[in-house]
Amino acid sequence: MNNFAAIKPLIRTHFQEMEGYSSAGMEVEKDETKIFLNANENPYTLEGLEGYNYYPEPQPRKLVEGLSDLYDVPVDNLLITRGADEGIAMLLRLFCEPHQDSILIHPPTFGVYKVYASTLPVKDVVSVPLIEDSAYFHLDISGMVTALENNPAIKMVFITSPNNPTGGIFPKDDIETVIKAAAKNNAMVILDETYAEFSDQGSLSPLLPTYPNLIILRTLSKSYAFAGMRIGTILSGVPDLITTLKTKVMEAYPIPRGSTEAALKILAPDNIKRARANIQTLIKSRKDMEQALRDISGVRQVYASDSNFLLIRMDRAQDFCNYAAKNTVILRDFSAKPGTEGCLRIAIGRPADNEKLLNLLKAFYQ
Repeated sequence: MNNFAAIKPLIRTHFQEMEGYSSAGMEVEKDETKIFLNANENPYTLEGLEGYNYYPEPQPRKLVEGLSDLYDVPVDNLLITRGADEGIAMLLRLFCEPHQDSILIHPPTFGVYKVYASTLPVKDVVSVPLIEDSAYFHLDISGMVTALENNPAIKMVFITSPNNPTGGIFPKDDIETVIKAAAKNNAMVILDETYAEFSDQGSLSPLLPTYPNLIILRTLSKSYAFAGMRIGTILSGVPDLITTLKTKVMEAYPIPRGSTEAALKILAPDNIKRARANIQTLIKSRKDMEQALRDISGVRQVYASDSNFLLIRMDRAQDFCNYAAKNTVILRDFSAKPGTEGCLRIAIGRPADNEKLLNLLKAFYQ
């Protein structure tokens, strides 16, 4: 089966027809045995900056191989981006015709989807809000399927699992239902797995060969403590889609050499082991914080989380957010946003950081 044939009609027509750009860095794989006079680079470097006078590899081979191992997908099925955010922007440009096509989101969710879509701009951002119960937020599956059926302009569906800012993960079966409905209605599903390492469910990347219209976003920012270097990854079961993104959408030299060098250190076996131990530490701290927060007067709801943060509903949420800031603890205020009224999002920090937050809560509500 030609999986690219199944999704090629969803790509904007001019991207299908344009030739694309092949930078000097794409022409020949770089190594020290060759003399490169093809990129107009300055051969005279500066002290302490050796090597930085040359353009970086557009897709650094060693890093591609390392991320392939980390995410358990073939090297031809991934594209390195500057954080997951760049992946979102690239995919919107590839699939959504400005003023004609729309996207579907499930608020409350990551605000970048709507912002980036609006700057394109898309025709509409269709919202099917999550369904809240006493401890969790769920996808409105029937609502999302109906929206797809009734709005042929929808070309992309964004699902964040575990979700930001609510923290919970969505069941695999629910996500598959949306993927199938999107395929039937000629839409792509972008599954943002930024926080997947904090969840027992893990990644749904094994679904990629089955669903050509599924794209998964991953990042080293959260789980591997690498937010400052901006390394994200687009995963697809369709190698030709990765090639299209690489040659027609992505910038010529997107990944700085320093980011690549640092990322390769992250992927060293000892650091992977250390990072996974840190993830377990954060999960334990999250569970401890969840229990401690339930015992504080003024905290009305602590939502179940599969991430490295907690969403809590509380009395005078905005006042406490300001009070915490005055005491050097900065939180994310969602109290005035639809669906998260009266809520703050609390990232799990070091034990001393968590303890200070709890003490501030106790003092505020005493």
